[in-house]
Amino acid sequence: MSRVPPRIGGDAVWGAEADLMMHIASGSQTAFAQLYDLTCTRIFGLILSVIDARESAEEVLEDTYVHVWAHAREFATYRGTASAWISEIARRRAVERVHSTADATATGVRDGDFDAPLGLLSA
Repeated sequence: MSRVPPRIGGDAVWGAEADLMMHIASGSQTAFAQLYDLTCTRIFGLILSVIDARESAEEVLEDTYVHVWAHAREFATYRGTASAWISEIARRRAVERVHSTADATATGVRDGDFDAPLGLLSA
């Protein structure tokens, strides 16, 4: 059984994040919760700087951390910090959300417009 590193802060954050990512890649929910606590405020602020709507920003935050959990094995310390990796995921998802919302608004498509039974769509 792997041991999860203790909560730490300050100059050691970079190393702590890398250690947490290693434990997350091994399936540690405790490490994931610690990483979330360590990074979520900054990541949410980043998302809010791109998306005005708080509800949409919260959804992007959730999507971001689901991606982090599912793809933790892809994180490589030689490419940068875990915070930078998570920030890039969040920024990309936020921009995608803004573009998809703008596209939907431009075409008049709203959430729920595709809920009609298939037989009614061919009419």
